[in-house]
Amino acid sequence: MCNLKAFIIASATMLCSVGAVAQEESCIEGGYLAEAQELGYLPYSYNFIQVQGGFGTTFTDVSCWKLLTPTYSFAIGRMFSPILGARLHVNGWKAKGGFDDYLYVGEQRVVNSPSVLKYKYSYINTDLDVMVNVFNIFSKKVHRPFDIYMIAGLGVNYAWHNKQFEGIVSQYEVGSDISNAWGPSQKKENLLSHDIRLGLLADINIAKHWSVGAEVDFNSMNDRFNSKYKNADDWMMTGQLSLTYKFGFKEPPTPKTPAVTPPPVYQNTQQTETVPTPAPKPVVTETPVKETIFYALRESDLNSDRESICNKVVEWCKKYPNKTITVSGYADKGTGNPKLNVGYAQQRAEKVADMLKKKGVPASQMVVKSYGDTVQPFADNDKNRCVIIEGK
Repeated sequence: MCNLKAFIIASATMLCSVGAVAQEESCIEGGYLAEAQELGYLPYSYNFIQVQGGFGTTFTDVSCWKLLTPTYSFAIGRMFSPILGARLHVNGWKAKGGFDDYLYVGEQRVVNSPSVLKYKYSYINTDLDVMVNVFNIFSKKVHRPFDIYMIAGLGVNYAWHNKQFEGIVSQYEVGSDISNAWGPSQKKENLLSHDIRLGLLADINIAKHWSVGAEVDFNSMNDRFNSKYKNADDWMMTGQLSLTYKFGFKEPPTPKTPAVTPPPVYQNTQQTETVPTPAPKPVVTETPVKETIFYALRESDLNSDRESICNKVVEWCKKYPNKTITVSGYADKGTGNPKLNVGYAQQRAEKVADMLKKKGVPASQMVVKSYGDTVQPFADNDKNRCVIIEGK
């Protein structure tokens, strides 16, 4: 049994280490930020409150199916990253124990008497659990409808009120290999012992703040837990349905519009002899316009920064009413698929054109085009989520 305890603790430590390394690699790959921008919030980290209810049973002389009792839990915790979390978990209510072919009246064995063979007592388990999201160890996508958590915990168990057990042992003779671990009620009615837990939680995300799930836990406790010494730790299994409320999400960082570096200007530093020339006639030069609007993933709406770029184009169109501008929409090839990207590029170009029309640019002065992801004007993949407005 000592080897089993060591294995449980070592497994929890190993899972935490693997989770920390995998989480670091996930953040470097950048998929986490893209998911946050799509959801509108950072899916990790967050706090949670959890309530559970179900059934528990102990493993003793009597079949575990005969010892089923209701059990309830409450927990508070935090997921620190897509992989690693922790919670303070309190579980308890009633537990059952029993005898199987160990009771005698004189030399007469008492068999098949449920009112005699089984007894109840109260208990509560308080554990600090480590939670590891198994899917996120291996997946680049950290937010999904369904998650599975490995749970390893360590805590204390408190049990009390075993008067039914005392009633049995006072009325009948008990087998020689079983003794009352709690002692007479007038001396000791309760006990405190260790609790080591290993479990599995399957969780379904039904909304941003809510999830439902099912959890199965195996708890190892002191040999005294069920009132009987048997020279081996007592085991309890619980199976519960859970309802979890999640809160404390953070907003995703706002993507920055890439700065366009102007081309360098070179000056001629060589001195040359100045030759008087007649003053040229004034020439009216036409300045071309070229503006680029960048977008985040799956984005096509116009914000205040993008509207200010459109205002520059409107002023140019008013200055040169005989010139035509081209509004071209693009999508990046690195994400999505060609069918979706055609739609994103078209939406971006049309929304820019609609805003220009509202600000006074006639439709006859514009040509609207959409290239989807068939044309990539920039070497950087993310910059290709854009609209380019050009007029000459």
